[in-house]
Amino acid sequence: MDVPESGIILKGAHLGWIQASGDRIKTTLRTQFITGLLIVLPVALSAYILYRIFVFLDSLLDPLVILLAGRSIPGLGVAVLLLVIFAVGVIATNVIGRKLLGMVEGLLGHIPIFKKLYTAIKTILDAFSPSGGKGFKKVVLAEYPREGAYTMGFLTAWVTMDGDPVRYASVFFPSNNLYIGVQAFIPESMVVETQLPVEEGIRMILSGGLGMPSRLPVVRMPEEVFHDH
Repeated sequence: MDVPESGIILKGAHLGWIQASGDRIKTTLRTQFITGLLIVLPVALSAYILYRIFVFLDSLLDPLVILLAGRSIPGLGVAVLLLVIFAVGVIATNVIGRKLLGMVEGLLGHIPIFKKLYTAIKTILDAFSPSGGKGFKKVVLAEYPREGAYTMGFLTAWVTMDGDPVRYASVFFPSNNLYIGVQAFIPESMVVETQLPVEEGIRMILSGGLGMPSRLPVVRMPEEVFHDH
């Protein structure tokens, strides 16, 4: 028995609708799964990293805890270590404490291998210190590596060169692992200071620019030194 042509058309349209609905459902499910994964994965990784840090720090003083308490007490090693770090911070923020720590650093500086390792680590950490004067000063935009192309970096100092009236900005351009990058001296006229906190600049660089706001708050240089295009 022949099927009417109208029935074939309706059947084909019905199958097409089912297929289209199935594709939409699969797309929706895939989108929802990826969205959930992007939310859960950073939380899970952060929790795991914090857990590993907790275990590592707790194990540092675990032998001392066992010696004093006769058994291992999870978390006590971390608590004691945090108290020690806080105490060192309190000592380091007063004049006598700074002199005492300076003497200790001077003694440790006489150990050849330790001196190089300690100096490198301390220099890196000083860059992120909220109270140190040797850290990153400001987040800047500099015309680097070529004119007209702005790169985000951190201002470390203003310098002048013998025989050159131009003032230069010492700018560190980190890669996305932050501790490796390029340091360059950029003429003041090619540098724009921003109002972004250093912590915000670090977050933007580590995210590869994904957290970049649509409008950057900048402080323009004086007209006589600002190179406007």
